[in-house]
Amino acid sequence: MAKQLPETDLRPPAPSAQSAAEGMEATRTLARQYLPDAVKFLAALAFGKDSEAPLHSRLLAAKAIIDVAGVVQPTPTPPSYSDGGGPQ
Repeated sequence: MAKQLPETDLRPPAPSAQSAAEGMEATRTLARQYLPDAVKFLAALAFGKDSEAPLHSRLLAAKAIIDVAGVVQPTPTPPSYSDGGGPQ
């Protein structure tokens, strides 16, 4: 006997906010609520002494902390050749 699939509702869900600005404010409030816990989790993963996470996961966690902090990483600059010599 063939399994009958449930009837699907193709209507879009109701909006969770009356306007886009109201929705953004609700999202920011929710993000502020969970951000400290997320940062603590990422820090434990990246810098924890007993962390069993693979190196790649630890690196990604550290990069996520940098992104959350909004730190602009310095751009490497090429060596200057104006000091009279060439590459040494």
